[in-house]
Order: sequence, then structure tokens, then C-alpha cells
Amino acid sequence: MFCSGEERLESSREKPIDEEIVKRIVEAGQRAPSACNLQTYTIIWVKDPKKRKEVLSTCGNPDISAPVILVICADLRRLARTLSALGYDHCLKHGEGHTLKIFSLVDASLAAENMTIATECYGFGSLFIGSALANKKLIQVLGLGKGVLPISLLCIGYPDEEPPTRPRLPLSVVLHIDNYKDPSCEELESSLKHMNDSLEREGYYRKYSRRGPSYMYSDHIKRKTDPKWYEEHDIKVEEVLKETGFMLGEVIDI
Repeated sequence: MFCSGEERLESSREKPIDEEIVKRIVEAGQRAPSACNLQTYTIIWVKDPKKRKEVLSTCGNPDISAPVILVICADLRRLARTLSALGYDHCLKHGEGHTLKIFSLVDASLAAENMTIATECYGFGSLFIGSALANKKLIQVLGLGKGVLPISLLCIGYPDEEPPTRPRLPLSVVLHIDNYKDPSCEELESSLKHMNDSLEREGYYRKYSRRGPSYMYSDHIKRKTDPKWYEEHDIKVEEVLKETGFMLGEVIDI
């Protein structure tokens, strides 16, 4: 049966999850496809109570009480160290390997999705926290070295509710046959209406984002792409990408 993403961790009780199950979930992540089988990702299981609080606060979610917190990282450091230990010259030490850096992000994302599916198969809920991406404070808290970039937190726990399946854009604007096709203005308008109406019926933004009753999906995409916010944010992200070596042209030589 395909996973429809019906169960998501909105809040959870602080009830432990067996460590062997957590390991099986991570192993399921390892079974995801990996570009050239380089497996350029690392999962950090944050178990220390003090560090858990630091990690969640750093990502702007101090009140989450999930029993399992995993930090998903793109990791080229291990590969670079392995190559250096073997005495091999490699592209990363010359500021090359642009595709490797992109593939590392893809590898980590695929592993994370596999872990989410495994989590749901065990009957747990999950929640991704995207504010971990290129988060400099998080890098400092976890002591991540050059070549390691956090991309998300994956919180796992027992869901307190069974929310409805969240709406997605109509398949007609996502699935294209043979060639890319720009949606018509009517299709774009219809897609937005579908998202607005579906989320409004659930009261999603009022419930989870504390937004007013008039706040819609169309307002959401405007807020999430606000150029004023990105002016400052992009500077910070660029700095982190340079420091970690993930900026194209940056050297990873360990």
C-alpha cells in the first residue's frame, strides 16, 4: 500500500520509542537510492536532553516534545576523508565536483523520505523542520565540520491526532507528458482555488500558524517568497554554504 502521508506529527507525547526501532528506521533510510552509491549523508540522533533543547531552540521550535530527533545532513566530509586516506586526488579538494554537492543534497533527502515512510509503517508520526537548513547555530551546537551541511530535522513520535490528508496541487499541473507545458492562467487559478479551499475547510492556518481567518494558501506562498526577508536570509545562507564547502567552487580538503 502506498503511503499517502495521512499521519504527521503535529504534537507528541514524551513517550520513549525503542532504540532498535529507531535504528531500523535509519536503516530504511539507508536503503534509499544513492547517486553512484556514494551515500553522502549522515544522520545525527540527538539524545542528550540539554542538546535536544539547544537543537530545537536553534531551529525555532523549543516546545516540540518528540521522543526522537534526527538531524539529516548532507555529508561530503566522510567521502573526502576516505579519498584522502587512500591517497587519491579528488575533485572536492580542487573546488570542483559541483554535481557531487547537488547529489549529496538529493541523497540526504531521499534517505529522509524513506525514514518517514518507515516511521509511518511502525505507526508513529513524523515532522520535518526545515529551519535546520544551513543553520549556522545548529552547525555550532552539533560541531559539524567542513563538508557537512544540515538540511532538516526529522522529529518522530506518537501523533496526538489523525489530521486529514493535506491537499496537493492537481496532478494535471504536476504530471506532464513528453514535454514541459506551462499551465494556463485558468489552470493556475484553479490550482490556487483548490489549495485555498481545501486548507480553509480544515482551518489549517488558523490551527497551526495562528493566522487570521482570511489567511489563505495564496497569502502563504507570497509570505514564503518575500524578497525583503530573503535579502537578509540569503546572505546568511551564502556564508554557511561557503564555510561548509557546499558553495560551488569552494574546496573540501580534509
